[in-house]
Amino acid sequence: MKKWKKRAVIELIVLAVLVVLMSWYLFMGRRITGADDKVVSGDEETHSLVVYFSREGVVSGGVDAVSPASLNSNPYEAISDTETVAKMIQQLTGADLFHIRTDRYYRSAFWGTAATAWIEEALNLRPKLAAKPESLDKYDVIYIGYPIWWFTAPMAVGTFLEGYDLTGKTVVPFCTSTDSGIDVSMDYIREVSGSATVLDGYRVHNSGLEDVSAWLERIGMLEQTDEQQDIEVGLTKSEADIADAALKSGECPDVTEGTETYRNFVIDNVYHSADAGDIHYNVYIPESYDGSRPYALYFTLPGYEGLYFQGVAANIKSEEFGFEAQKYNDEMIIVAPQLNDWGETSADQTIALLEYFLEEYNIDRSKVYGNGFSGGGETMSIVMGKRPDLFTAYLQVSSQWDGAYEPVAEQRLPVYFAIGRNDEYYGAEPTQRAYDTLRALYEKQGLSDDEMDKLLVLDIKKHDYFTERNMSNEHGGGGLFAYDEEIMGWLFSDERGAAVQEGR
Repeated sequence: MKKWKKRAVIELIVLAVLVVLMSWYLFMGRRITGADDKVVSGDEETHSLVVYFSREGVVSGGVDAVSPASLNSNPYEAISDTETVAKMIQQLTGADLFHIRTDRYYRSAFWGTAATAWIEEALNLRPKLAAKPESLDKYDVIYIGYPIWWFTAPMAVGTFLEGYDLTGKTVVPFCTSTDSGIDVSMDYIREVSGSATVLDGYRVHNSGLEDVSAWLERIGMLEQTDEQQDIEVGLTKSEADIADAALKSGECPDVTEGTETYRNFVIDNVYHSADAGDIHYNVYIPESYDGSRPYALYFTLPGYEGLYFQGVAANIKSEEFGFEAQKYNDEMIIVAPQLNDWGETSADQTIALLEYFLEEYNIDRSKVYGNGFSGGGETMSIVMGKRPDLFTAYLQVSSQWDGAYEPVAEQRLPVYFAIGRNDEYYGAEPTQRAYDTLRALYEKQGLSDDEMDKLLVLDIKKHDYFTERNMSNEHGGGGLFAYDEEIMGWLFSDERGAAVQEGR
């Protein structure tokens, strides 16, 4: 017994020493010297500040020092992607500039930085900064830039933002990453920004000055010339003159049709809604459609990669839902809106565009379908909570429910939830909660299990569903659901639709 106790004590001592050594390695890097609280001045009268976090040093192998998951794609060898974008914003806006530095270097080895960043994020730590400005009182707008570490912003960004009273200020986030969107980090930025107004963020990868300029124009941070505004809505100069004349005469056309196609979709059409503003969309209309008989209608909303600032038709170029849907009904119009965010504004624009199609085209109102992937699912769930009466069925994949539940239950709108059990962005819990909430509302209505099963489907996929299809990432793997005949077949099923219509 004594021998066993002695061995246990030795093992505990060894373990404690290893923990101390590991902690020292991860959190006691060489101290950064020479940092100060001064900002790089922009225009003399500026009221904007660009702040960015950039890890000191360069990881071997050409990997971006700021984001170990991202290759350094900027044209300047000595600086990171995030710093490059920060300086683009300064150049375009005339803002002041400040570089956030932690008081100690992160380790140069990839795994060392990754491990430190993971522990900081998991424990919600706030690493100490080497220096920061004494006050941000003179600034109305704070641009905050960072790489994506473990799907969110580095914790040093929280250290900086929480160090000031941001009441009355506007925070504009931007991030750099080759493969992760900004959506997960937005919750963190809102949390650490206090009572500031936080605008929708922008993810930059392989983007030039013109792309950043276009983003700043869209969010109202950079003034546009009339010609730039015309180009943004897809008008040539001559078309713009015609449109301008039409506006002045009160005869503005509802739609500016796109002039290019991609895989039989007409891309970059613009619906000029009097209430919801200009709405960009791509549309597939079968050659057989002549308006003489009603066709089905399908709206598909993309994830982050498909938002309009990612480029014209980026939504249908990055996702296959609109193309795979054609296999289920050759008499179906397919609309892929390109919106600017995942909130209320985009939801209202989706509704306005849908109402336009219902009014202007001969649509079978018993066959109006919707789906949303990732952030598009967040928006489309808001749409469903507002106007479930417009739809026959809804498919939500790899997302979370942000809309109201009661209107959906009152309308008895069929909903299919599909997500990976270990979805890297959302996890499966929000989807499970949405399903349980709707089912509870149906139970209050007195529906039987069989009736509820016709209205609600919860499909949480195990990891091997994705690996068997050569996909390791479960969130990005949500795009595989477009090829799943069971999932897509449910959405476009005439039998399910007829059964539900009888129950309404």
